[in-house]
Amino acid sequence: MTTLADQLRLLLPPVSYDGSAPYLSATIEAEANAMDLADAQAGVVYNTIFPDSGEGLADWERVLALPDPCLVGQAQTVGQRVQAVISKLPGRAGQSKPFFIALAKSLGYDITITTFRPARAGIARAGDPINGGDWDFAWRVNAPVVTVSYARAGATGAGDPLSVWGNRALECRLGQMKPAESILLFGYGDN
Repeated sequence: MTTLADQLRLLLPPVSYDGSAPYLSATIEAEANAMDLADAQAGVVYNTIFPDSGEGLADWERVLALPDPCLVGQAQTVGQRVQAVISKLPGRAGQSKPFFIALAKSLGYDITITTFRPARAGIARAGDPINGGDWDFAWRVNAPVVTVSYARAGATGAGDPLSVWGNRALECRLGQMKPAESILLFGYGDN
């Protein structure tokens, strides 16, 4: 395999320049090194465009105001930080069940959502809950008792724990994104 410097030497006019001359050769080597460095830096910049690559994570967090205020001081793995960035990018709008289920999935949680409706004459049966008052505005996120995030090769940083468990990130993000007039409840385990 030829180096970039060798390829640059081949571009010189053969009659006018001697590519092996000491000063010209040193100049070509320096130019080739600068071009190799620029190519490597361009690759890093390109990877930074995609938040799931983990490149430029601190910049993504700065732009998206992460970590969320309710998670400040809580240790997060590199993988969880990347998930937080990814989940916040498309999370600008939406109030449907599929939106919140997809948002939770992007954070690494598998959930279902239960909505409540008040009892109505002709529809409700004996034994059905009444659900009057503010129950029109309540909804419950059903999640596993504990969600465990395991370390993965290539997505885990030095010093990250091998596993992290908890649902605080789910409660924090959904609490931020819920409609203002709604009452968000969380149910863990069998509901």
